[in-house]
Amino acid sequence: MAAPKLTEEEVHAACVELAAQGERPRAISLHEKLGRGSLSTITKYLNSWNASDEAQALKADALPTVVRLPDELSKDGEDLLKRMWNTAKGIADAELEIQREALKQAEQANQLKVEEAFKFSDAQAMKIDRLEDELAELQAELAEEQGAHVQAVAKLNEAEKVNVGLSKDNDRLQHDIAELKKQLAALEEANKAAGQEKQELQKQHAAAIKQKDAEIRTLDMQVHKLQTSLDAAAGSNEQLKTDIKAKDSDLSKRTVEIETLTVRYEAANAELKTAKADLKTANKAVSDAEKQVAKLEGQLEVYVNLEKKAKPE
Repeated sequence: MAAPKLTEEEVHAACVELAAQGERPRAISLHEKLGRGSLSTITKYLNSWNASDEAQALKADALPTVVRLPDELSKDGEDLLKRMWNTAKGIADAELEIQREALKQAEQANQLKVEEAFKFSDAQAMKIDRLEDELAELQAELAEEQGAHVQAVAKLNEAEKVNVGLSKDNDRLQHDIAELKKQLAALEEANKAAGQEKQELQKQHAAAIKQKDAEIRTLDMQVHKLQTSLDAAAGSNEQLKTDIKAKDSDLSKRTVEIETLTVRYEAANAELKTAKADLKTANKAVSDAEKQVAKLEGQLEVYVNLEKKAKPE
């Protein structure tokens, strides 16, 4: 996380602490004390503090840049140390007066270097701030990635569980597919056998139809013969009527039989018409036609017997 920006209040508080220790606040010492901020920023806030009433009250301009007060010395040697201090201070002041002029010139020469150092310090501070912001963003992204990684691991675990279940389902489905293939092969064999059976049944059906057609043709021939026989019987009936007139008493019973035969003939004729109509739909009613033929054959036998009996001896 990026360090907080240095404020003017913090710089002023540090200046008060240094002045309270008897040391003149400087930008370098303030930077060392605060541990952050650019030299240009610290210098700006230092100048504002030097111009404040608090700095005037503490006489910050009169304070030495480095404090070497003999506070730890004992009370007995305090006077001697003070004289030595005053003597050294007088010598130092004399030397400082000589060097002050040289320092002014050196200060002007170094001012440019200080300004360049300030600019470099500002650039470095901005770079550090930018890097700290980028570091904070990267840390946030890292936290998000870690969270996403944890979620991904959880999802992966769930996916592995699902995959295990799917593998079991897949094995079961493979077994079911194998069983279905076996059933399909059996159905194909059954279908093949059914096809062959169908072909055989079609052949049998065609043969049966052919046989029924032959039977129907035979029945038509029989019907034709029957019709011829009936026509002959009709002629015979006319002859019999003539004979009956001549033999009224002797053939009364035969007349009754002939009338009965006529009624049966008409019924047989109607049945024959019905049989012809039924023969057209013989594929659907073959069994009925066979029964009808059998019935007609029985009636024909009766008619033949009647004809035999009706013929004159």
